[in-house]
Amino acid sequence: MLLKTDVSEVLTPSTIKLAIGAALGTLAFIPSALAETQNTADSSSDVIAVYASRIDAQKANGAAAVSTVSLEEIEKRQGSNVTDLIRHLPNVSVIGGGRDTAQSVVIRGLSSENGRVVQLVDGTRQNFSVGHRSSLFIDPELLSSVEVVRGPSSTLWGSGAMGGVFAQNTKSASDFLSGTKALGGYVKQGLHSNDNASRTSGAIFGRTETVDWLVQSYYHDSDDNQLGNGKTLSYSADREKGGFAKVTLTPSLDHQWTLTARQGKRDSMVPTNPTVEKPSTSSPLVYRQVDDQSLSLNYNYNPSQSWVDLDARLYWNDTEVNEHRVDKGERDNNQMQTLGLSLSNRSNLKKLALITGIDAYQDRFKTVRDKSNTSRPDNQDAEAQSVGAFAQVDVPLGHAWQWQAGIRFDAYEAKDKRPESTIGNHDNTAWSPSTALTWQATEQLAFTASYREAFRAPNLEEMYASGTHFAMNQFVPNPALKPEESANKELSVTYTFSPSQYVDKGYVDARVFRNDVDNFIEQSIKYGPSGPKGQGFDGTTVKTNLPEAKLEGIEVSLHHQLGGFTNNVSYSQTEGKNKHDGSYLDNIPAHKWVAETDYALTTLPVSVGGRISHYADQNNTNSVKTYDGYTLWDLYASYSPKGAWDGVKFDLAIENLTDEYYTTAWSQVASPGRDIKLNVRYQF
Repeated sequence: MLLKTDVSEVLTPSTIKLAIGAALGTLAFIPSALAETQNTADSSSDVIAVYASRIDAQKANGAAAVSTVSLEEIEKRQGSNVTDLIRHLPNVSVIGGGRDTAQSVVIRGLSSENGRVVQLVDGTRQNFSVGHRSSLFIDPELLSSVEVVRGPSSTLWGSGAMGGVFAQNTKSASDFLSGTKALGGYVKQGLHSNDNASRTSGAIFGRTETVDWLVQSYYHDSDDNQLGNGKTLSYSADREKGGFAKVTLTPSLDHQWTLTARQGKRDSMVPTNPTVEKPSTSSPLVYRQVDDQSLSLNYNYNPSQSWVDLDARLYWNDTEVNEHRVDKGERDNNQMQTLGLSLSNRSNLKKLALITGIDAYQDRFKTVRDKSNTSRPDNQDAEAQSVGAFAQVDVPLGHAWQWQAGIRFDAYEAKDKRPESTIGNHDNTAWSPSTALTWQATEQLAFTASYREAFRAPNLEEMYASGTHFAMNQFVPNPALKPEESANKELSVTYTFSPSQYVDKGYVDARVFRNDVDNFIEQSIKYGPSGPKGQGFDGTTVKTNLPEAKLEGIEVSLHHQLGGFTNNVSYSQTEGKNKHDGSYLDNIPAHKWVAETDYALTTLPVSVGGRISHYADQNNTNSVKTYDGYTLWDLYASYSPKGAWDGVKFDLAIENLTDEYYTTAWSQVASPGRDIKLNVRYQF
């Protein structure tokens, strides 16, 4: 069942006014900035930065903490889920337990599950957010890189970027073809020992002077996960299949068009809440089928003028979750569609680098519940619209100082579209300023102080959920929810090593931050008077705003390269509390140490590596439940033979080498034990 999007519904008078106002404001800012820069800039100076994307704009001057996972690393990890590729990064964690269908990403204590992390695929927002259901649908086999921005980023990305940004970038033919080769393909087979997984994929691709194209598909099938204690995690098996196509047309040096289409399907048998260990009365067993599809058109205009590098994206996402409750025979449907447009321009004007843009999108969330049993949540039909305009500039202040400043304005509106509903509309506006000052004390040593504000508009489910939550406990809608607002203060020190006999490349990056959050949204369950100690099954469930919360932490990273060796060491910690009563916040990750080394042999096309990850105890909870620390050992090796075997690549990974039995902090279900992964690819 597809939702039909009426243009008249998207272009309401209020939305049109917001879009026109935002556009005029942004366009008015650009000429004035250009005029001022052209009048004052030194013609002999070089351009200070070239922004290929908003992520690159955040990397400038080290004002934001950004980590990149390369294509080589993606192939080495052989992840069954994109979370396998990033869980080792500083202050990045994964919650949900051992089922892939339950997992979500947490950055500096704020989770993607409730929309506090912006998730992107090829620069387009992925806004699906429904309780107890993962929003991570893209298969790692489709990805060329993953980038993670740690810390509030609403200036460039708008609502939701309170913890940071999680960007996934898909492959193109240029990731496979080198030299003058114009046509190729590959087939790939992976086997995982832990869950007897078979992972098959393949692609064909080609390029001419003006066209770059790729068509890719995958099929995965796995059994239940085996835990480190020898037991099986029931209902953790799943089956995935999907396809992906990308065509890039470059008719001239100035113009480029890219059309991308993606579709995926995942089938699994899980508890309604897959984060729990086993099905129960409150979390019955369901057969869940997720259909996720996306279509995007990207246009880039980059003439010889340094002040124009225009990027325009029109996109549509559709995620549909169909569920069949096995015992009762009930069937439910949850669907979210997003229609979006983003425009951004990057300018490099002598000493000044400027990025400006506009974002507009509409979310439509609809559910259809089986009413054979009256003790069910109500059907939902809600819509949200958002329009935002932003600008960020980098300006040198003398020889050793660099200043970055940005501002964004967002206006959004949400409404319950059920005909019988008496719940009013919800609309609000938000400003998201940011600033950072960098002092390049020496050629090697730099200090940065930054201040960034961010916000998250309450999502449609939080405001409009109604009906039965469990047993006789009832959801209470709360359209009056205030947006969450955060203010992050951060200090960083970066030291870059000069090349010597001990190091070819290397750096140390240390950061300390405090993120103060107002109107933090949390779920509050009030139990009825019946039952032991007043914990009856009647009562209410409602989303409310906490007055104030704070998250503070430390990140230290060391990177070292010498010859064929690459070494990385990091330490990270985050602490989170309700400032009103001193209670601990949920989902705050345990303190983490990670040490990793890789060695590429110069005489053979072989690379080997290993990683040690130590997670401390997490005792900062509001209950007697705590989480024990653990240590994980992982090994990796890759081999690309030549001669008669040219085009073949072997990847071997052994994860959780010691078969550790462990449960990540805030998860109810243990994670998998030892897993031996073998992957063979033949490219022609």
